[in-house]
Amino acid sequence: MVGRGAQGNPWLFKRIIHYLETEELLPEPTAEERVEKALRHARMLIDYKGEYIGVREMRKHMAWYMKGLPGASELRGKMNFMESYEAMEELLRAYLAGK
Repeated sequence: MVGRGAQGNPWLFKRIIHYLETEELLPEPTAEERVEKALRHARMLIDYKGEYIGVREMRKHMAWYMKGLPGASELRGKMNFMESYEAMEELLRAYLAGK
């Protein structure tokens, strides 16, 4: 049950453990937290697989990270054409600045 819910949501595990221990729900991560985690994930994937493959694989992960945010559909559409980490970072920073 947790597997798909964890895609683009690495906070899920911390939130589950916290709830089981306290019966209190932690708040959802902010847009800033999502962007920072997504960019960290992208850098790690690029370090592991190289920029060409890493960026292309990261496109689907970015969609999961942005799910549920205002304007996520438009952001996903733009993200699918990104070909460099710098372009991804620029788009996500612009998104945060425009919120």
